[in-house]
Amino acid sequence: MADAMVCERRLSQAIGDAHKINDVSADGNQNHESGFEEYLYEYSNERISFANDRFDYDDVITACIGHGSFGTVFKGFDHKSSKEVAIKKMYTVHVKPEELKTMQQVKNDHLVALIDICDEQKGVTHLVMELCDIDLDCHLREHAPHGNLTPSELILVMDNITRGYYALYERHIVHRDIKPQNILLVYHPYSHDIHQAKITDFGVSRMLTEDEQPMLNNVAGTLYYMAPEVGANLLTLSGYDHSADMWSIGCVFYQCLVGEMPFDERALCRIFLYCAGENYEAYDLPDIPENTPTEIHKLIASMLDINRATRANPVQLLAALKSLNSENDNTTPT
Repeated sequence: MADAMVCERRLSQAIGDAHKINDVSADGNQNHESGFEEYLYEYSNERISFANDRFDYDDVITACIGHGSFGTVFKGFDHKSSKEVAIKKMYTVHVKPEELKTMQQVKNDHLVALIDICDEQKGVTHLVMELCDIDLDCHLREHAPHGNLTPSELILVMDNITRGYYALYERHIVHRDIKPQNILLVYHPYSHDIHQAKITDFGVSRMLTEDEQPMLNNVAGTLYYMAPEVGANLLTLSGYDHSADMWSIGCVFYQCLVGEMPFDERALCRIFLYCAGENYEAYDLPDIPENTPTEIHKLIASMLDINRATRANPVQLLAALKSLNSENDNTTPT
């Protein structure tokens, strides 16, 4: 109890520091990219056009479809393809051009396509992406009666997220902010049945070099989906890599299965403290329903391992999902 109280005080102070750091957006030399701060945006109430008038959107609250990492997302239009698109407006200081261009080249059915990157307006960069129907968070809140997915939806979403993430892993990209809000869904026509899931929002993603892993050690992401080794940086220096995304994906899978997040703030405080002190034995897995299929239970438990060295990695996750899909195919009536 005393450890938890100490951790909560230190975490509260660290979050306060992150607020102050993120308020200074001009120099770009910040060590926190936490997303803890409330994102405030002032709409210009104007029509914005760029890329030789290929893309446009209305900078008004009714056209806003969400807020991502360091940016606001609008529904816009691509006059070349005659399709609606999602346009994320970001301050250029938060953009890593080389990494975004690499992500633009990563093609996968389960990653939201990054169509174009435009920085014509001084200090502002627009990311143009394909438009989907809804994010997973909204779907769970608005269209899932118990806040969780049906068994068939769960397998589909787990499979799609895994395959999309593996494409990032092959390019040495760490997403750093995987959460239900950053999983977009495509519905079947005329229903709310899930057809496809796609990972989006690469605003705080980073690329790793093969000879320097793990090289990341700053705080990034969203608290309730933040890996222990990432949160431990609020207390000490702790390196991380793709294993941090495995934890976040495990949290998403857990929420899709159970209908609630696996950890509250107090539990996370203890987890960060245990990780910072390498006191892994003190950690307890969140409760997983007894009626959960064995393979899904084992998979989620392996992803929520506090020790990143023994946590499931992307290769193991992909293999497990292929095996799970194979088992489901064999048990499906013909």
